[in-house]
Amino acid sequence: MNSKSSSRRGRKEEEKEKQGEEERAVKEFREILIERNLLPARHDDYFTMRRFLKARGYNVDKATHMWSDMLQWRSDFGTDSIVQDFMFDELQEVVNYYPHGYHGVDKEGRPVYIERLGKVDPNKLMNVTTVERFLKYHVQALEKVFLEKYPACSIAAKRHIDTMTTILDVQGVNWMNVGKLAHDVVIHISKIDSNNYPEILNQMYIVNAGNGFRLLWSALKNFIDPRTSAKIQVLGDRYKSTLLEIIDISQLPDFLGGSCTCQNEGGCLRSNKGPWRDPEIIKLVNGEKMTSSTKITNRSDQEELNLHLVPPISQELKYNELCTQQESNVKNVDSFYEARMDESVSQGSLTTQSDVNNGYEGSSSDHFISPSSGSIFIQLARAVASFLVKLLAVFHLFRGLGNFSAPNAESYSLSVNTPQLDIREDSVTPCLERLQRLEEMVHEITKKPTKIPQEKDNMITESLTRIKSIEYDLQKTKNALSASSLRQEELAESLEFLKQTSVQRKSCWFNDRNSLQPERSYLFSGEREYTAQL
Repeated sequence: MNSKSSSRRGRKEEEKEKQGEEERAVKEFREILIERNLLPARHDDYFTMRRFLKARGYNVDKATHMWSDMLQWRSDFGTDSIVQDFMFDELQEVVNYYPHGYHGVDKEGRPVYIERLGKVDPNKLMNVTTVERFLKYHVQALEKVFLEKYPACSIAAKRHIDTMTTILDVQGVNWMNVGKLAHDVVIHISKIDSNNYPEILNQMYIVNAGNGFRLLWSALKNFIDPRTSAKIQVLGDRYKSTLLEIIDISQLPDFLGGSCTCQNEGGCLRSNKGPWRDPEIIKLVNGEKMTSSTKITNRSDQEELNLHLVPPISQELKYNELCTQQESNVKNVDSFYEARMDESVSQGSLTTQSDVNNGYEGSSSDHFISPSSGSIFIQLARAVASFLVKLLAVFHLFRGLGNFSAPNAESYSLSVNTPQLDIREDSVTPCLERLQRLEEMVHEITKKPTKIPQEKDNMITESLTRIKSIEYDLQKTKNALSASSLRQEELAESLEFLKQTSVQRKSCWFNDRNSLQPERSYLFSGEREYTAQL
């Protein structure tokens, strides 16, 4: 017992130390953002800054560059007002040809996102919307996740939630359809997600995967960042028990082995079921936003810095207060950090040294959410078809899944002063451009008619008919020749028999003649004797 207790205390101290390093990294990152005027009030959030640091291996310089690009993209794309300004009226039709949506939460309170890739029809999808509008819808959905779903889930779970669980059902996937969708949409979505919404996937489950897909995944995951591959489980058709371990049966749709049907909502993927639809929770979320928008700004820089650097415990206390309407206070620093460390461990949010090493500069490993969470598997499906038809798309897929890193790379400290791997920011972009050109070439090839023109088909049919007629005539001639040959053999045998019979008859006539000669001689001699007697 003593050894177990000491081991737990040792792990606790180690995790506490790593947590402290993470806090110092976020603190330094925030100071740099403030110094460079890159920290708008709406993004002044501990967890947001931590996500960008994790996406760049806690390299502050690279995370700052990524942050700056994100702010510029939001300004150009109009992201800050897209929830209010953009109306996606064709959503119901889009769901018909691209079934996807949020449905419930897992057992730890995270939202669950589901896609049924086997029912995707990209041709009809692009008939009811455009790539540009679909991208805006995708970004709007991501913004709603951060503004509505995560806060609602956090209040319901009474702890901070900023990741999600994704399920991709690949039963009946048409690889060519998936490939076309990847070509038209996924490349754009992948770039948006990896650059602007990093580190938001908790776990992904790919269900109803065939043997070929699982074999391909087993080979490819060796080339992927282990931190990323650990978040993805490829399951066959016996996935129900695995899903029920993480999601309650009442929160799981019936087509995935759960008990929920959402009959009155038009089906589970149209229901948008979750805490974010609870009126009481929405009131609390909206009340929190109002409080945040009217908070006192007349404070010292140090006070504001401390306010934003210690959110985990205060967030948890706030959610408990909102749910129970009772006050909670942190009385000392030790209990504060201990509670924060416990919360982070329960979330699985601590980053080990090897995790940081594997999380070096590159695209984020966690951008499979909203409509884009299918983008990962869509690209992987594209890769499967491409290996038989155009295999190079495999690496496009894992550009979205995570970073290609050396498995045996040495671990290094989380400290922000530690040298980081020197990897070019745009090392993946040329590969994506070449891949896109390759897919365009393949797309041109697929435009060629898959059926023979009617005229040529008629010519071929006539030729085949003539060939069959000639074959029939040849067969008749062959049969006639065979019959003639047999007749000739019969005639030859008959002639031979007649010849033998004729020889035998001639031989018998000579023998009869010779046998009559003595008798005639005797008669002549007798006659002469009789004449003499007379």
